[in-house]
Amino acid sequence: MKLFTACKLTHTLQTYLGMVMYDGEPQQRPYPSIPDFLVDNEQLQSSVKRPCWLSEEVLIFLFTSCVLERCLPQFRKAYNSPEVKRLKANIYGCCDTQIDIAFMKGNMNSLLRLDLEQAAAVVISAIRNDDGIANGSDIVQTLMKEIDPTVLTDSCMWLDEYSHTNSEKAIQTRKFSHLVTQTRQLIQDKYMVDMSGVRDWASLIPLLCRIRRCSPRSRCLFVPEWIFREANITPPSEFCVWDDQGRVAGGHEPTLSSTPDSIILTRKEFRRVQRRLLRYFRFWDPTIHLRQNIKHLETNVIFSAELIRSQVITSNDTLVVAHYFFALQRRLQRKVVSDDCHWTRFLQKGESGTIVQNNPNIPTTFEERLGTFSGQSGIPLSGSTLPQIDQCCLLMESYVKVYGKGDRNNLVFVRGVKGGSGRGAVDEYNLLCDILNTLCSKAKEQGLKMPGPVRKFLAKDIMACNQAFDDDAFAGGRVPGWETWLTERREKGIIDGIEAMSLEV
Repeated sequence: MKLFTACKLTHTLQTYLGMVMYDGEPQQRPYPSIPDFLVDNEQLQSSVKRPCWLSEEVLIFLFTSCVLERCLPQFRKAYNSPEVKRLKANIYGCCDTQIDIAFMKGNMNSLLRLDLEQAAAVVISAIRNDDGIANGSDIVQTLMKEIDPTVLTDSCMWLDEYSHTNSEKAIQTRKFSHLVTQTRQLIQDKYMVDMSGVRDWASLIPLLCRIRRCSPRSRCLFVPEWIFREANITPPSEFCVWDDQGRVAGGHEPTLSSTPDSIILTRKEFRRVQRRLLRYFRFWDPTIHLRQNIKHLETNVIFSAELIRSQVITSNDTLVVAHYFFALQRRLQRKVVSDDCHWTRFLQKGESGTIVQNNPNIPTTFEERLGTFSGQSGIPLSGSTLPQIDQCCLLMESYVKVYGKGDRNNLVFVRGVKGGSGRGAVDEYNLLCDILNTLCSKAKEQGLKMPGPVRKFLAKDIMACNQAFDDDAFAGGRVPGWETWLTERREKGIIDGIEAMSLEV
């Protein structure tokens, strides 16, 4: 593995489809409401009008002192420029009393991305607020020195309202709420069924199992298997009618004799409820099934979710949790594909890996100091390496089955044809390449055999700009390493146990 020199923590580059925005300047956010306990304690005086006039050493000392003493600085003649307001807001962000170990655990559980300067402020706030850390002040002072001074004056380190919200989880909550509302409108008033206690799938399933169709009265709703798994409920045997793909054949729908508390719906009402259940998540769609499996593998390999939930989330050591929280944020950052300041060119081949934001293996001194205090190092991968490599290769094969009808040549970009040729959801295949490269690095460290190289799909404009059409994933009849790997593993009968994880189209 290539070794990099550690650097101080800088601000996060804002991107749109990988292109750097705002000429490489930090993200600007609305100023937060500064709590009264900070406003009333503006004690530290400065002889200059603006923070940028201070030397780096004086600026860091002033900022750190304000964070530790929970006060704001005063500049000469009360000069209240945007720069001063931003500095005061950043001080508040680094001593926010609402940030603690529970906030970091919740963030790791939801895999919610923050800008790196925000993540640093969360770490400093959590350490500052934990009275159980004997040398907390010394740790804060050391960590502050590892943040580039321009971050303190130019970036926005505080958390806005969106930073506390998991957008993906919020969407699922709204979808579930809409489903419950529609079901309530259909049966609550007409059939006098109380649905006020329905808050999740576990409380909704008993009601769904009570629904019957008017004719025949034994006909039950088809409740998909994934709903029982989501609710962590063992399905009644009468409802276990799905095949290995979660589908049910016509004429084999679940049946169960009605009981006094059964909810008898008309055929039209029954169909409406059934359609809403099936439309909530189209589990039968192979593209959705593939995407779900890829995301699950990414969560466990790139983010080590199983390890974090089993070992980190249960820890009460703020420093340990802070270490993994920040290391996880490094892996959640958006990738950069253009030059740092202007949309003048795309990054050349191999250039992307030299940017801190793109490569978590490039250390920052902030992380190194935090690791020293916590006694931790990086995020170790969880799970056995070779089975995970097999699983990743099977998903790559499934990608070719789903989007290329089993033929890699159908996924090659065709020049001269309007729109080229369909290559599928290329981001998903590229994510699998990242996962496989991560696993191969681990296999190399362990002295294990690993698949040959694989190439990612390239964006069409990048291929045109760099004249790199032959560098695309399957261009020129190139055989990817995962294909040879699967052939060898099948000949040895090694992957028969997980073959079922490969999608069948």
